Amino acid sequence: MLATPTVADAYEILGVTAPECDECEGSAVVTYYHGPYERQRECGHCHGTGRRLPCPHCTDGTQPGSGETCSTCDGFASLC
Repeated sequence: MLATPTVADAYEILGVTAPECDECEGSAVVTYYHGPYERQRECGHCHGTGRRLPCPHCTDGTQPGSGETCSTCDGFASLC
C-alpha cells in the first residue's frame, strides 16, 4: 500500500518548505512534566510533523463568521 503524502510533503515536492513549528522548534515532540517525571508527546500544533503551514482560510480552526469547524484544515488551524 502506498502512503498518502501529507500537505507538507506536497509543498516540499513543489519546492516550498513549510516553516518549522514554533512550539516544538521542528522536533515534532514537546516535553512536559507528569508529576516528577519528564515526558514527551507529539506536538499538538504541528501534529508531529515538525513543520507548520498556517491555514489560509482561518486563524483558529473555525470559519470566520459562522464559528463552524474550518473545512480546509479540519479545525487544526494549520495544513500539516
